[in-house]
Formats: sequence, structure tokens, C-alpha cells
Amino acid sequence: MKKKNLAVLFGGRSVEHEISVITALQLINVIDVTQYHIIPVYIAQTGRWYVGDELLDQNFYRRLPNSVKSAQEVALLPIAGSKGLTYLNGHCTNILPVDIYFLAFHGTFGEDGCIQGMLEMADATYTGCGVLSAALGMNKYQCKTMLKAHGIPVLPAAQIDRRDAQKSLAAVREQIFATPGLGEFPLFIKPCNLGSSIGIGIAKDERTLNACLVNTFRYDSHAIVEPCVKEILEINVSVLEDDEITASVIEMPVSASGVLTFEEKYLRDDGSKKTGGNESQGMASLSRVIDPPDLNLELKQAALNYAKQAFKVLGCAGVARIDFIIDTSCDEIYFNEINTLPGSLSFYLWVKSNPPLVYTELLNRIIRQAEKRQVTKLALKRQEGMRALFK
Repeated sequence: MKKKNLAVLFGGRSVEHEISVITALQLINVIDVTQYHIIPVYIAQTGRWYVGDELLDQNFYRRLPNSVKSAQEVALLPIAGSKGLTYLNGHCTNILPVDIYFLAFHGTFGEDGCIQGMLEMADATYTGCGVLSAALGMNKYQCKTMLKAHGIPVLPAAQIDRRDAQKSLAAVREQIFATPGLGEFPLFIKPCNLGSSIGIGIAKDERTLNACLVNTFRYDSHAIVEPCVKEILEINVSVLEDDEITASVIEMPVSASGVLTFEEKYLRDDGSKKTGGNESQGMASLSRVIDPPDLNLELKQAALNYAKQAFKVLGCAGVARIDFIIDTSCDEIYFNEINTLPGSLSFYLWVKSNPPLVYTELLNRIIRQAEKRQVTKLALKRQEGMRALFK
């Protein structure tokens, strides 16, 4: 059987750039090489695209930006039927054939519908969510608004525009306090369109609220403000698009501060990268309790049901991770956010599920579903001729 060319796209113009590199290198190491020829495609923070075997070596990323000089630059032309990546060698005529694009981005320009739109224009087969579901999943406020309309419980929230904050912080504070459920401190502030716990903060008074908003607006043009649940428990569930939508085992992340930070997700306590050997393990290294025994069965079942419902309502594809908050003072569960391209693709949850799903098979299923979706899309009628123009 002829191997298919599988391009793994990662990096990108995002503050979550290095987390994407970790996810990509992890999955490249376990992809079924009997079925696929792997083409690593690194998108630098400049937005330029590169290919080459040197991208498989973690040292390549330690030597950035100079190391890109040894790689070959390519581009994806948004032209239907282009069938691959174009080498930028001065002539733009040589094509690197690609059958499937596997997306391993995190954050802006990769997880938010941007790259998905480009791939749609090229009629390319790609993994994960489409344009709309990726965009909805990235915007925390719009995502919660959509899911609330479908009966999934969410915490009260206000969306703050940076332009309004620049005009008057006093007016913004008034907007926040006028939102039902946001009438008192502490408040939780985070970017609307970001993950990995970047740009988050807890406001305990007006002074820290102003500081948190200023910090959040360093990363995003919109902030989301929510009540800070005092007696909080966080649980996560991964959901997979298969012949049926399937949910993984539940995890309970362990945090020293009550709110997971970037450092707890990706760094050691001493500030060095978590490693397995010399390689960072990304989200797979986070301290967690799998299938927490002290969590009551009703809340577990609610999390599994809401996770699958959210995945379906948003029109997601591939694999996602849905995060929930439980207010332990009243045993109420709330949808927190969805990661449509989760760190490490949540493989650490699937290998612990019943029955277990090994990482290689998880990737195989994601790819197979991408191919099925592409067959359906290509069967749709796209033209009606020129009858109206020449009537």
C-alpha cells in the first residue's frame, strides 16, 4: 500500500507557539509510519513556512531564528486543487505533494479558524474543526453564549472591549458590575481568544481589576470577566469524533494555587521545562487525578453528557478537551471552556480510558474522520454555471 503524505502543521503566530511545537513533536513520534510519510511543516513566529528533516530535531528550535536558514521555505496557495505546498525557490513551480494536513496549532491563527479557512480555499483535507467551530471554540464569550442557549450551564460573564477600556476604565467597571452575577469581588479575568492560562488574573478590588485588564489586553483585544468561584474544583473531559461522539475518562488537574497557571502546565517548580529525557512533555506532564474517586457519580455523568453535547452543538471535529468548573459549596457544574486543539491532543486521557486508546490509534481515527469529511465536502455542488449573468 502506498504511503500517504501527511503534513504536520505547527508553530504559528501565537504566544502558544512553543506549546504547539511540543504537541507536534510528540505526535510525529507516534504516527503510524507504515501508513504515512511524515512532512513536518513549521510556521515561524514571522508567519513564514518551512519544511525539512531538521525540524524533527528539538535542537532546531533552541537555535531559532538562525536555524531556519537550513530549512526550505514553502507556502500554501489557497487555490483549489493545488495538491500540496509550493517551494519558494524563486520560481514557485515545484510542489511538495500533501494528501492530508494534520493541525497541531494552539492559539491565534491556528486554532481560531484562520488556517482552516485557508485550507478550505485550497480544497485540502485537514484534521480537526472547520472554520466556524474553531472560531467559536476560540472565543470564550461567544462559545458560552452559544452553549447557554442550548441548555449547558455556564457562569455569568461580561465581554470587555479594549477600546472601551482605553476610553474609560470607570465605565468598564460599571459595565462589569451591572452584569448579573458580577456584582462583587473577587472576579476572574482572562483573554477571550487565548489558552494555556496566559494573561489570566484574579481581581480582588478596583485597583487589581484595572491591573488585570491592562495585563489581559497585552494579549487580546477582548477580555472576559467572570465571578471567581471560591470553592472550586476543575475537571476536564476529552471528546473524540468517531463513528459516534465518544468521551474519555475524566481528569482532575492538581493546582497549588486553585487556578492552573502556565508554569504548572508546562514548567517545573524550579522553573525548568518538564522533561521526559530531554524533551518537554507538555500537558501530559501536568499533575492530575484520573477518574477522581471522590467526585460523585451524578457530576461525573453530567460532565460526560455536557462535554459530548458541547462538541456536537459547536460542530466540532477531531479531538477536543472540554473543561468544567464545579462549585463544591453547592455541587453545581459549569462549562468553562473548550480546547478544539488541546495540548498533547489529550492522549494522556485516552490511554487511561476504558477501553484504552493508544496514541497511535487516536491519531489514526482523527485522520480517518478528516478523510471522510473531505469526501462529503467534495461531493457538494459548488457551481450553477453562468445563467444569471448571461440571461
